[in-house]
This record gives sequence, structure tokens and C-alpha cells, in this order.
Amino acid sequence: MQSTLQRTTKVAFVSLSPDPDGGELGPLELPSYGVHRILAAVHAMKDEMDIDVQYFDYARLGKVGLTNALAAFAPDVVGFSMYVWSTMPLIAAARRLKRASPETFVIFGGPSARSSVFDLEPYRGAHSYLDAVAEGDGDVLIQQIIRMPDRTPANLAKIGGLALPKSDGTWTKTGFAPSVAMDEIASPYQQHLMPHGAVAYLETYRGCPLSCRFCEWGAVRPAKDVFSTDYIAAEINAFEKLEAPAVFLLDAGLNLNAAAFRNLAAANDKTRHLKDAMFWAEIYPSTVRPKHLEFLENIGTSYLGIGLQSTDQAVLDAHDRKIDQTRFEPAVRDLAKVAHNMEIQIIFGLPGETPEGFRRTLDFALSMPGGVRAYHCLVLPDALLSRSRPEWDIKFDPVNFAMTSNAQWSQDDIRNVRTKLDHLSKQHNGSSGTFWWSFK
Repeated sequence: MQSTLQRTTKVAFVSLSPDPDGGELGPLELPSYGVHRILAAVHAMKDEMDIDVQYFDYARLGKVGLTNALAAFAPDVVGFSMYVWSTMPLIAAARRLKRASPETFVIFGGPSARSSVFDLEPYRGAHSYLDAVAEGDGDVLIQQIIRMPDRTPANLAKIGGLALPKSDGTWTKTGFAPSVAMDEIASPYQQHLMPHGAVAYLETYRGCPLSCRFCEWGAVRPAKDVFSTDYIAAEINAFEKLEAPAVFLLDAGLNLNAAAFRNLAAANDKTRHLKDAMFWAEIYPSTVRPKHLEFLENIGTSYLGIGLQSTDQAVLDAHDRKIDQTRFEPAVRDLAKVAHNMEIQIIFGLPGETPEGFRRTLDFALSMPGGVRAYHCLVLPDALLSRSRPEWDIKFDPVNFAMTSNAQWSQDDIRNVRTKLDHLSKQHNGSSGTFWWSFK
């Protein structure tokens, strides 16, 4: 029971919901998912604490609206959920908040919230605008922080998974994040926190066993970090109640965790919404098996992304990308029989690959069934930002994290390929965004 004398802890969460790059999804709504995971974790604490929690979307409120809303709410704790596209505006918002209310505890989380990002020139001086960075799972860390009556650096240092800024520009890293049974992680869908009629997001496991240098999935996680069949089935049933028009599988790949796939297939047998909704997923070509093909055919996959990245094995080896090139073409031809819409994904500007090598990769991808999607290489946290090689000599824009040059790609090379992709995409009746080009 809550004490009637207990002071209410006021918690605010802030994110910036982006418009899909290139507007390719039309009227479909893509709500911010990560921040709602954290919201669910705090809502789950209401039986043990007196908590008032609110969510603020920068995209809807704007700079002035967000500033005024936070001032009116006067939270004790503010969590900023940061992604590449929201890095600069959310850090600017945190600076304004700390100037106006220095006593407010500010924590950053999300895929782009890493000390390596805050060390970049535009974002330095993190100690002046934030108190902690959640570099582990935020839905676990936020509960421990909220329970703390005194959030001093000394107390915070007892919680694993945090980066704590110091006034000299260095950081205190608090070690490994606390572990939790996956099914104990609160669901925003099962707590009725997600909007009706929007695209739904499904997790069956966390992490990625590959840890490619160009990819933000970062370090390998234990393969046992999977959600159970019952948990996944409850998520799918919640999607159905919300009439989600599409389900986006957030996993690094449909077939990269055997236990998670078994649980997903079993959950699909107990539910029906994956067959009714559009289903979007990524799949790893080297380990496609008949059971994966059968599953995809059964639910009628609407979009399937197949990661190739490059045909140059030396480049892939340099980026720790493990792939069996001999299995790629047979896997693509098998997948083409069961996926309504699939794309081979490649990257240009990769360190170690030349423009000529990228053109060979593009030509090969265009010769395969399905479509092709070319991405501009980004220098992401937990990826090239912290795991590049000195000889690659990478340069990038710290606002959007786009590669601008490296040892193999000059600035002119990058610009020229972007221009060529603009033309090729139109010739192939494709489309494009700021950092991607598709080819039908």
C-alpha cells in the first residue's frame, strides 16, 4: 500500500517522433516506441510508489511548447529518449531545462545516448546539462533511479549500465547493467499506452550475435535474452485490439536467435493478427531455413529486408560482418517466392570499400529478384563512432552522423554517388529519402 504521506515523484519523458524519411509510408503512423517502453516501466511502479508520469513529444510541441510544458509540470526526473535525428534538438532542450531548473535530474537514454556522442564538439560539456546516460537497458535502469531518494553521483555509481559526466569532460562508467528476466519487462501495449491504429512494434529478443562495425546494434548480448511464447502472444493480441495495420519486427533479424524464432512461431500459432496485418522484418540470408520460409509464407510478409551491404568479402571481414556469400543468391531466390515485397540492402561510403566496389555491389543487387535499397553510411554510436579503425580516417557530420569522407571515399565521391543514385532510383521507378534510395 502507498503511504498517504509519501511525496509524489514527478517523472517526465521526452522524445522527438520523426516523420518517416521520404514519406514512403504515407498515412501510416509510426509512434516512438523506445520511450513508451520506458513509460511502461515507470507505470509498473505505481503500486509501490506515488508517481506522476507524463510524456512530451517535441515534434508536436515544438521548442517553446516543450519548454513551457516542462516548466508547468515541474518534474523531479526528466528522461530524454535520443536517436540520431533528435540528438541536437533534445540536447538543446536539456540545456534550457538545466539552466531554468538545475535541481531537476536529467537522464538520457536510447540508441544514440552514448558518452561518445556527448563527447563530440557540438555536445561537449555534458555535466552542465545531464546527470546520467543510460548505456544499458533504460527500462531496467529508470526504475532503480526513480527509487533513489538521493541521486548523487556516489549513489548512481552503484547502478551498473550508467555513464556519469564529470566536470573535467571525462566519464565515470558504472560497469555492467543489471539483468532482468525478459518477461518482467513492462509492455506499453499490454499497459494500453500505445495509440490506436498505428504501426505496432514487436520484440522477440534483444541484441545481435553479429556485432558488425557499421551497425548500431553494437556489442553481442546473451542469446538467452528472449521473450517467451506467452509474452509474444500477449503482444500480438494487444496489436489486434489496437487494430494495428502493420507489425514491425524490431529484432536484428527474424532468424538470428533460434529460441526467439521458435517462440514467435508458437505465438503466431496461438494468435491471428500477424496474418491480418502487414508484417515487416529483416532476415539474415546465410541462415535462412525451410522453417523460416514456411513462417513467412504463412503470415504473408509485406516487407522483408535482406542485408548484403557489400559483395567484397575483404570489406565485410574488416567490418566483422559474418556472411556466407555462397548462400546469399539461393536464399534470395527462395525468399522471393514467399515475400510480397523484399529489398536487398547495401551501403555506400563504407570504409574499406571503394566507389568502384560499391558499383559492383549495386550491379549484383540489381541482378537479383526483388528490389534494392542503398543507404548512405552513417557513423553511429556503438558502431563506427566507437569501433572504427584509425587507418580508415573517417570524417562525418556530427549533426546527422552521415559519413562525409574516409580513406577510400573523398567528399566528391560521396556527392557523386548520391547524385547517381538519385538518377538511378528514378530510372527504376524507385523512391528516396535523405539517406536512402530504393530501386524496384
